[in-house]
Amino acid sequence: MLDSGPLLPPLKFIPVAKQVPKAVPDVLDKAYRALLSELSLSETHRENLRHRGLADTEVENLRYKTLPAYGRRELVTRLQARGIKLARVPGFYLEAGWWQLAGPAGIVIPVRDIKRRVAGIQIRCDKAEHGKYKWLSSRKFNVGCSPGAPIHVSGPVSACREVWITEGPIKADIAALRLGHTVLAVAGVGNWPGVIPIIRELKPERAVIAFDMDKATNPAVKLHSEALTACLIKRGIRTFEADWDTHFKGLDDLLTGDEPCRR
Repeated sequence: MLDSGPLLPPLKFIPVAKQVPKAVPDVLDKAYRALLSELSLSETHRENLRHRGLADTEVENLRYKTLPAYGRRELVTRLQARGIKLARVPGFYLEAGWWQLAGPAGIVIPVRDIKRRVAGIQIRCDKAEHGKYKWLSSRKFNVGCSPGAPIHVSGPVSACREVWITEGPIKADIAALRLGHTVLAVAGVGNWPGVIPIIRELKPERAVIAFDMDKATNPAVKLHSEALTACLIKRGIRTFEADWDTHFKGLDDLLTGDEPCRR
């Protein structure tokens, strides 16, 4: 007689949250602008941004805010009272018939497209156990969706002759303010293909790739930088790679003279 072995526990079926595609850009922009208008900026977060070299007026113009850990039901209620559509907006989801707002507590960073619309929200997390920066997303929740990885466009976009490309929207905002050029930010160097449609629209004469200086020790960063360079050159754009003292990790550190820190 064959030994069938120990009995296995019964299978458990875990329901998969229903996902929906995100809304069109104008709907996202309206919802996110309304969300930003309902939020304020904590003094702790304001001080963090000052430490990064941003003046209070610059912070206000960039509309950085604080996403609190509590009081979100009231926040969503105020948005609905204003007639804001939350369906298919990444970060919002349905639970027991009520719209909810996802996302970790932290600094809210608007990510804007070439038309200055808010295309997504990044959050600099107060608690960074699972990563310092997160997208405002509801892809794991019922009737939720993912924001994808939109490219952030900072600085002037008209009569654009020179474009800089870096990592992260805060870095791009700081660089655009200090350099006076258009700065595009990728959410991770592997997302560089997203800048190509924007480059096509901007039609710059020059492009400067300014990824973090860990490219000196991280083969993946170097590989993506080289791939982006080849792609831009193929399109007839004079392309340069920014290089600086490795004492400063990011472009923002260099431009503000700030010591590299664990922000």
